[in-house]
Amino acid sequence: MKRVINILVTTLCAAVLFSCTHEYSFKTNAYVLMDETSFSVKEDAGLVLVPVSAYNSEALTGTVYFKVIDGTAVQGTDFTVEPADGVLHFDGNGTEYIKINVIEHAGVLTGNLKFSIELSAVNGEIANFGGITAASFEIKDNDVVVDWDYVAGSWVAQDYDGGSPDGGNYKITISKKSETTLTLSNLYGGGNDLAGTIEFDKEANTATITFEANQLVWTSSSYGAMYLLGYNFEKGGWYTNTPAVALVTSGGIVVQKYTFLMSGDYEGYIWTSAGLTTEMTKNN
Repeated sequence: MKRVINILVTTLCAAVLFSCTHEYSFKTNAYVLMDETSFSVKEDAGLVLVPVSAYNSEALTGTVYFKVIDGTAVQGTDFTVEPADGVLHFDGNGTEYIKINVIEHAGVLTGNLKFSIELSAVNGEIANFGGITAASFEIKDNDVVVDWDYVAGSWVAQDYDGGSPDGGNYKITISKKSETTLTLSNLYGGGNDLAGTIEFDKEANTATITFEANQLVWTSSSYGAMYLLGYNFEKGGWYTNTPAVALVTSGGIVVQKYTFLMSGDYEGYIWTSAGLTTEMTKNN
């Protein structure tokens, strides 16, 4: 019995010694997968890289095919893709990129746009897919809906004279009075409320505000009562019957050329230091 045990021990030791002289190794099949399941970017993001990674593929080559599935976002209109042929080439371990070029639609209300990317096939020595083979992609619209929720509230105004800022910025308030009327308060940091009418263009996602002329804005200690007048582009001047007009877009409010004239002397003194144009941004 002892002899049998000795033989088994000797055999086991020999097996252990033999195994130590041979490196034990194994290699799993090469596979490829996407690194993320979803992407969300703003419409002005420009170039976005979607990584696709290969594993266990050292010294191996392979081709990975992908396809783009349009949703509310349409390839060629809202984004472009590189490589355009939908083929990624791998040579050893590493990461290749699907390049998404987001097309910005500034000033156009598109809403958030979506599409997806799927790995569709593999070829060559990298012959398997990993866990993630598809990713959703969302392009967030930077534009807002031009409606009462947007128009009413606090705004920051900046005056411009000849294209250059004239003075510091200041806050104004636009208040809804009815579905078609409003008031603008605190013009140039004080004064009376200005009454205006508003017309929304839902299709263009814009609105137009009209302030009738001859409204008293405030009274200057040096020049007396100051009135709002609009600039008549056809006649090339300010007139008592020309309203001041402001265009509202998702980027803000831009008031066309306007200024103040002294009460009772509409042909004389022009209050140019207040600025010839005003631009407003929503004070969120």
